[in-house]
Amino acid sequence: MRKHMRRNMNDQSKLVKDFGQAMEEAPTAKMPMNTTTESMPVETKTRSLMIPALLIAVVLGVGTGYFLFTKGAIPSSFKKTAVVQNETAKSAGEAAAEVGKVYGSPDSSTFKDSAEGVLLAGGVGGEGSHRIVREGGESQTVYLTSSVVDLKLFENHRVLVKGETFKAQRAGWLMDVGQVKVLELNATLPDWAKKALEKAETNGNGN
Repeated sequence: MRKHMRRNMNDQSKLVKDFGQAMEEAPTAKMPMNTTTESMPVETKTRSLMIPALLIAVVLGVGTGYFLFTKGAIPSSFKKTAVVQNETAKSAGEAAAEVGKVYGSPDSSTFKDSAEGVLLAGGVGGEGSHRIVREGGESQTVYLTSSVVDLKLFENHRVLVKGETFKAQRAGWLMDVGQVKVLELNATLPDWAKKALEKAETNGNGN
């Protein structure tokens, strides 16, 4: 029995020895590199270099375009078109009003009220967007509003307006204009209206 136990102990010692020798001879496993942590500094550096490069490209592009435009490298037809469009926009208000032309509703028979005078911007007490000044003083002023025609086109012109009178709180005469006929461009104001405007300008300048 002692021989049997001794044999088992010898066998176990041999197994432990063989296992240790196998572990020593086995190739050591290489740990994979963390590509994520190593690549982050490279990506950050690349982005930091790209932003200034893009800004420089934008600045150079704008500068080159301006240089070509001022030096005549861009066809003159483009410049002429821009100038014509600018001049057209400036003169649009002046060209809109023509003497003898009727604006708004073509049927004047539907309007029972009419007034003639120089059309100016501004109402009174929140009533009306424009007004017509006439001879006889401020009491003869007609205050106007309209959803049919753009009264801004007729400012400072003598016109004949037709429409419907509405009850007002502040305005002595408030008319909803449906038709405008131009009688005179850049007409002269009545004397009382000139003095009133001069007085308003003086007060507005603080004198």
